[in-house]
Amino acid sequence: MTPRRNADMVSARRSTVQARIARWGAKSMDPTTLMAAVLVAVGLLGADAVLSTSSVDVVVAPPPEFPGLKIDRETLASEFDAKLNEIARTVSVVHPPDIRSSEDEGVAMALAEAADVKGVAFALQSAFGFHPDQLRFALYVEDGKLRGLVNGTSHLTRDFRAVMVPNKDETLLAFVQRCSLWGASQLAPYSTALYLLGNHAADKDFTDVVALSQHAKSLLPPTPRNFDRALFDNVLGLVALFNNDKQGARDAFEAAIRSDPTNPVPFLNAAFTDLQFDEYQRAADRMMQLIRAAPPTNPVLLATAYFTWGAALMGLKDLKTADQMLAEATRINPDSSTAAQLWSEEKALAGDKVAAARLEQEALARTATMENYAEVAALYFHLSWGDNEPVTRSKFANPDIVSFH
Repeated sequence: MTPRRNADMVSARRSTVQARIARWGAKSMDPTTLMAAVLVAVGLLGADAVLSTSSVDVVVAPPPEFPGLKIDRETLASEFDAKLNEIARTVSVVHPPDIRSSEDEGVAMALAEAADVKGVAFALQSAFGFHPDQLRFALYVEDGKLRGLVNGTSHLTRDFRAVMVPNKDETLLAFVQRCSLWGASQLAPYSTALYLLGNHAADKDFTDVVALSQHAKSLLPPTPRNFDRALFDNVLGLVALFNNDKQGARDAFEAAIRSDPTNPVPFLNAAFTDLQFDEYQRAADRMMQLIRAAPPTNPVLLATAYFTWGAALMGLKDLKTADQMLAEATRINPDSSTAAQLWSEEKALAGDKVAAARLEQEALARTATMENYAEVAALYFHLSWGDNEPVTRSKFANPDIVSFH
């Protein structure tokens, strides 16, 4: 179950509890009723602790009195939350944490607040070992200048704190969003790294991506196998591809495979680099082994494995088998523009210009749907099936998500 669905369940259950409590009225509670409320809170806290372990509570303080500062708390909180939500919307294999404002409490807290035993509920949460991540933001004035304090607690980095200073000519909203971005990098460094990767795909300024990924890796234990280290090595491999450093990309993806052999993404990206080295058989063998030994359960990743295999077979001039692989990729993920585009290229190589033109149109039509995950090289780059081709950008990408806040 995803964190987002967890939050929906908690919200629905909390509303039900609050409605029932409202029917009790505002009368004071006798000791028996109070004890019953506490016992119910204990039961619900156990469920809440399980359902909310991936959540982040966000608190934004009211703005201070300051000359020229014209913003209310609601707008300030909205802008701060907007950047967090933008990062959380990055399409990734790894689910980001569920970010919620401090007013969005769990079921047990809703009951405890209505029963006027919220202090007891906090103690019970601590007894259950539930300590949610927290992010706090406050604007304040020091020596006549505006400052931003970002602090909180993360299960990854423990306590964190930073005083942010507005840059010259930086607008207030841009400053607030920059503070939010830094807070997100402490709470969800991987999601933030992917977000920054996509944001800088055009200008290729990946300084922050590399710094964040390297810092996150430095905090991990030096064990041979590490799930998180594999994620960041994979990101560094993508940065290398953007810089047309295919050897650096290969090294990073192979390191990610060693750190977590159960993650199919580095295998897909390693096969991508095999194609860049014109090592088509190696890429085909790698995808055949992945599909036969440990096929990804995610249909988007499985389809990526098949069309990567198809690209390798195109490089080997085995167009008949490549056609079968690309057909299977399209069957598994009918929304993939990349699969349709590669299939179009294969049909053109085979001399079927009519089918090639039809699939080209289908590829363009599918751009309105999700293309791939942010950690997969095939989202950003064209799979090479010809010799001595440089790393080139794909003409397809995930569609932007429109949000209103």
